[in-house]
Amino acid sequence: METRAHTETSAPTHGPVLNKYTTSFGLSLGITCIANALLVIAKESSPARLMPWMARLTGHHWSTHCLIVLAVFVILGLLFSRLNGGKGPGLGARCVLRAVAGGVIAGSLVIAGFYLIAG
Repeated sequence: METRAHTETSAPTHGPVLNKYTTSFGLSLGITCIANALLVIAKESSPARLMPWMARLTGHHWSTHCLIVLAVFVILGLLFSRLNGGKGPGLGARCVLRAVAGGVIAGSLVIAGFYLIAG
């Protein structure tokens, strides 16, 4: 884990401060996990419309799904890295870990809840 020294200009954090890309793409991962879950629900809720449209784009709806999720991850990561004048979010390792774990857990619960309720 690469860290940088805490400076007067960085935000107060818990744990070591990670470089801007580690932090940015960590936050992006947490959000992307939730976006993935919402896309699964959208596809399952509208299989006659959304899945054929997605299949036409790349040959299979899962391929399109993967490309959408990958695009969300990369775009959010790059956008987050530009925060604070290009220094990134400036969060500590614990905050990033919580964001990743929270996103993974929330995304999993959303998908599981959907299938339990929708049957």
